[in-house]
Amino acid sequence: MKDIKTFRIVFLYIFLLLCCNFISANPSDKSDEQYNKVAVLIDDNQYEQAIQLGKEILKNGQKLGDFKKSRLYNNIGYCYYKLEKFEEAYNFYLKALAIDSTYFLCLNNISAVLIKQKRYEEALPYLNKAHALEGRYVKVIFNLFVTYINLKNVEMAKHYLKKALKIDKDYTLKRLKRNGATDKQIMEIQKFLKDN
Repeated sequence: MKDIKTFRIVFLYIFLLLCCNFISANPSDKSDEQYNKVAVLIDDNQYEQAIQLGKEILKNGQKLGDFKKSRLYNNIGYCYYKLEKFEEAYNFYLKALAIDSTYFLCLNNISAVLIKQKRYEEALPYLNKAHALEGRYVKVIFNLFVTYINLKNVEMAKHYLKKALKIDKDYTLKRLKRNGATDKQIMEIQKFLKDN
């Protein structure tokens, strides 16, 4: 009786060890590791390496699932955007949106590419969809301001600038400066918005 009990315990122990080895050797762990490494490379501004690894993951057909696959396409697009390769960025963003058309960060990212290329009319539907999905995301709201100001629609531009300032004043002021506004112009804009 004692031998049977010992045998069962040993058998259970061996079974658990085999299961642990199988789980640790599971290929999805490797693809998760590589998928996460792409994000680390992006954080380290190593965009070309991130693109290479991301494309390798996609080429090898590693099982990521639609969620991670759309994020990987978006991340590769982001790397191309940072390298100012806007057509490549645009194409990868489209691939991400083909998998998940409600991915609001990617909707904003593709609009940023279109804004850089001065394709404001094309950017607008992406921005409106992103804004409908996430109405308080200041980057989308600021990009709506930029788009409308370039389309010469002052009322809509004013609406979105006010909204952006209300949600995140610091970010909005930094973006205005980054877009070339001087301190004096920013003060004039704030006065104008306050008076109107």
